[in-house]
Amino acid sequence: KEPVTMPVDISVASDPASAWLMRFAGLIKPEGRVLEIACGNGRNTRFLKLCGFHVTAVDVNVPAAHFPEGVDFRQLDLEQEDWPLTGLAFDAVVGINYLWRAHWASLWNNLSEGGLFIYETFTGHQFRRVGKPRSAEHLLGPNELLNLCRTRGEVVAYEEGLTDAAMSLARIVVRKGRGEMPESRLYCPR
Repeated sequence: KEPVTMPVDISVASDPASAWLMRFAGLIKPEGRVLEIACGNGRNTRFLKLCGFHVTAVDVNVPAAHFPEGVDFRQLDLEQEDWPLTGLAFDAVVGINYLWRAHWASLWNNLSEGGLFIYETFTGHQFRRVGKPRSAEHLLGPNELLNLCRTRGEVVAYEEGLTDAAMSLARIVVRKGRGEMPESRLYCPR
């Protein structure tokens, strides 16, 4: 059965930030410190900066996009054995269209108590539909994102399905440390 249809998310550099991020950024502590991993073309970084957050943006490549003044851009390979951001604390961690399970716990260690985890990435349906991302390491299994996150805190929102732009995604927002979401409240698409 095909996943549920969700609102569009535009993913080219000249377009707005992730629709999921825009929807929930207002829950981040005002003027808070935000870590954006795998910032890519900078569309989400620019949005976060415009919202007044202190943004640390990380990517393995130097982005072609110009970041606004005040963005702490760091060229880092997050897939190395040692986590390069150990000891840093953020009011929010944002990950859009990126997955590296080996450092999943490290992301949570960078998130302050009560901080917001906003995440969205591709599911295995994306590969079956369009043939990419090519590596299974970068694709989520059914309900995997929910299962990775639900014991980390309060699940504020969760979606998994097909957007109207034909992207198969899983999306979650979790507030760290405020109690896990009871099993009876979980939304698990078929």
